[in-house]
Amino acid sequence: MNWFVVPAPRPEAAVRLFCLPYAGAGASAFRRWPAAFGPEIEVRSVQLPGRESRIAEDPRFDVADLAEAILACADRPYALYGHSLGGRHAFDLVRHLRHTGSPLPVTLYVGGCRAPHLRGSGHFDGLSTVDDDELLRRVADGGGLAAEVLAEPELVELLLPVLRADFTMLDEYVLTEGAPLPVPVVAYAGRGDTAVSLAEIQAWDRHAGAGLTVQEVDGDHFFLHDEASRVTELLAKDLLSALPGRPS
Repeated sequence: MNWFVVPAPRPEAAVRLFCLPYAGAGASAFRRWPAAFGPEIEVRSVQLPGRESRIAEDPRFDVADLAEAILACADRPYALYGHSLGGRHAFDLVRHLRHTGSPLPVTLYVGGCRAPHLRGSGHFDGLSTVDDDELLRRVADGGGLAAEVLAEPELVELLLPVLRADFTMLDEYVLTEGAPLPVPVVAYAGRGDTAVSLAEIQAWDRHAGAGLTVQEVDGDHFFLHDEASRVTELLAKDLLSALPGRPS
């Protein structure tokens, strides 16, 4: 199985950035990101099962399998970026990698993602218990589904199991207590995000044993799609400075 989409392969890149999408999304959520980075950063978008090119697969997955896939191409420094639910997956990935004694990312980046010990009551919380119509309406109202997608009944039918699986994971997630992460955490918060508050993002401090940096950017919960957010610019600058031998 192919876990990654690499729109712009850069075999000579100094670092690889693995990007995990938000609930219901696939690797295409990061399709514009490679063009925003220079030649030193290769973007590898994670294609989770049940999405896009893997639409026929069960959307549930084991983080250990994804960790194995990442380690298979961790022949150079790497970092993780997870957006919203993707940030929760990235957190669990780092924990798994630490537990197995595997090489760790130089930095964990999360965007629009509340700290994993917090329970939420925002726009995208509690969706695993509502009917299909309300689920689709609330995701669309929150900016997570385009009108063109909702206009295609066959596409919606394929997407619903993925949304159900993702929001069930979000609603039922229970943190297993453990030591703070041994890697730096950089958390991005959209100034117009009504789903996850700045305070919920600042609460990542509890899990950042190597330090937390919180950066506010323009945009709503899906600021990763907004060029005005400057998130890729900020991330690239931070990631390159985090590499061994680079000035901070």
